[in-house]
Amino acid sequence: MSQLYRIILGCIFSLLFIVIPAKAQKEAEVYNVDSSLYAYYQRCQENLLEPVVLSMSDTLFHMAAEQNDQRMQAVALSTRLDYYYYQGNNEDSVVFHTSKVKQFAKETLQPKYYYFAWANRLILYYLKTGRSNIALYEAEKMLKEAQEEDNKTGLLYCYNIMSQIYTIKNFDVMASEWRQKEIELTEKYKLENYNISNTYAQLASYYTTHHQPELAVKALEKAVRTANSASHKILAKLAYVDYYSESGDFPAAEKMLKECRELFDQDKRLDSLKKRFYRTESFYYQRSKQFVKALEATEKQEAEEQRLNEYAMNGEQYRIKGEIYKQMGRPEEAIKFLQKYIRVDDSLKIANERLASSEFATLLNVEKLNAEKKELMLQAKEKELSNKTTLIISLIILLGILFLFLYREGRLNRKLKTSESELKIKNEELTHSREELRKARDLAEANSQMKTTFIQSMSHEIRTPLNSIIGFSQVLSDHYGNEETKEFVNIIKANTDDLLRLVTDVLTLSELDQYDKLPTDIRTDINIVCQMSIEAAGVQERDTVAFHFRPERENLIILSNPERISQLLTNLIHNAIKFTDHGSIELAYSVLEAEKKLEISITDTGIGIPKEKQEAVFERFFKMNSFSQGTGLGLSICRTIAEKSGGSLRIDPFYTDGCRMVLTLPLIYT
Repeated sequence: MSQLYRIILGCIFSLLFIVIPAKAQKEAEVYNVDSSLYAYYQRCQENLLEPVVLSMSDTLFHMAAEQNDQRMQAVALSTRLDYYYYQGNNEDSVVFHTSKVKQFAKETLQPKYYYFAWANRLILYYLKTGRSNIALYEAEKMLKEAQEEDNKTGLLYCYNIMSQIYTIKNFDVMASEWRQKEIELTEKYKLENYNISNTYAQLASYYTTHHQPELAVKALEKAVRTANSASHKILAKLAYVDYYSESGDFPAAEKMLKECRELFDQDKRLDSLKKRFYRTESFYYQRSKQFVKALEATEKQEAEEQRLNEYAMNGEQYRIKGEIYKQMGRPEEAIKFLQKYIRVDDSLKIANERLASSEFATLLNVEKLNAEKKELMLQAKEKELSNKTTLIISLIILLGILFLFLYREGRLNRKLKTSESELKIKNEELTHSREELRKARDLAEANSQMKTTFIQSMSHEIRTPLNSIIGFSQVLSDHYGNEETKEFVNIIKANTDDLLRLVTDVLTLSELDQYDKLPTDIRTDINIVCQMSIEAAGVQERDTVAFHFRPERENLIILSNPERISQLLTNLIHNAIKFTDHGSIELAYSVLEAEKKLEISITDTGIGIPKEKQEAVFERFFKMNSFSQGTGLGLSICRTIAEKSGGSLRIDPFYTDGCRMVLTLPLIYT
């Protein structure tokens, strides 16, 4: 699912949580469903007869999928089926969506929705379009499947739909028997029967019509007690209205009708039950001698049937109107409508006979097709048996080949086990060797750490007396002013400085070895660093050597390591001074914007370095002249600082008038 779709769903959930009424939340808790899903389902029910419910049911399906609620997914598919069922004019869509709900319910092990779609939608659709025989055929087929699978939920739906079929056929006694079976099955196995309230209400209407008031009252009480939804409650109330009307308690009937009207006004989900309301209202007005209102209610009932395309019992309206006019003392109108009823009833009977003939022809064709299907299946089984015989022979041959293959594999496995045993021994030896190497490595690291500690300690201990020697040399020079003393003091000072530089180089090298990278996120003013390096190197103007500093910019600030860069430049300038007796020394830098680099060069006119030794001088302890002063660590330290600062240090091989050191650093502005 795309990110946009997730955002849209999130917005829908947020809005639902804001507007979910307390009643919907309470119902959601009772049905153990997420309150936002239940609230959106209620909105679907309010728009059940509008085309917009198709897209709303898709949204509900995806919302339920997001919460992994397969029950609400089945409800969403059933809601889409409900729309086509109540439209009543698109059989293909009803059949298609019934199959879709049944398939999903089968895959997700939800028999309740499987049998709901089959019984309460497909079979009821056949009933309300006047095809009771096909409905009965489908119901018997469903009953047979439920009995074979011993599915109690399926049997409930079968008993319920059977009662409705016989009600349409005006076989009230048989219809009540099936309702009793449904109730007994529910109570015996304590089954979840969501619509049991409607069954009690229908049974109460049967008892009311057949003048069995005590049984009617008991059934009505159970209908009210087991009501699970607004539709259940309204149907129970309407059954009460029939009971009160039949028993002559008109104030109670009027009060109950008023409550029903208020419920219809408040809840759009009840629109599909208005036909039942108008029928009850007409019955009440007939019993209470309000014949004009009875006619109006009958007209509304007829209009509602037309709206819902429920034309199976259309002629019944003429009979009811004829009876009302008869009770009003208007025999002419009564005769007119009763004659219409007889004509329509005759035409309906003729149409039903033709339809029944067509239905039975269809059923015969279905049976014929089933017989042909069985014949084809028998032929297919015979062919399958022949194929199985061939397959068995082939399998025997393959098993022989497989036996030879397995025998060969067994021999190879034995050889492999021998090799594995040898490999295991070698692995143990390798593990032992690895352990020895680990110990050696740990020892080497400990020795390296010990060496570093030793160097740092000794360097510190040597520096202290060296600083004392330098200080006392200066005191001697100041106290004894003759030339010979000054010469001796200068010799002491020069050698002490060399020894101090050696200690500093060793200590620096030891420190650098501890790091893979140096910190380079310090604000660095390149001009100031160059000036500090010049001062630290002790540059003094001489008659034979001139020193020049040529910055490219008046001000250049980058991110680097000023302390280490200054140390590196100081060493390079010091080397240039040491090996240049005449000419010039130049410190310069240039900014390479395109390459994002800073290039600093120290150029002298000294003795230079031969090309074949220009890389060797960067190695530790390398000296071109073994008798010259120095330890051979200076250039090695400089290159280490450069590389660990993200740059490089090299000798320009094309410069031949002395030596040119080129330092390259990353150009990162602050």
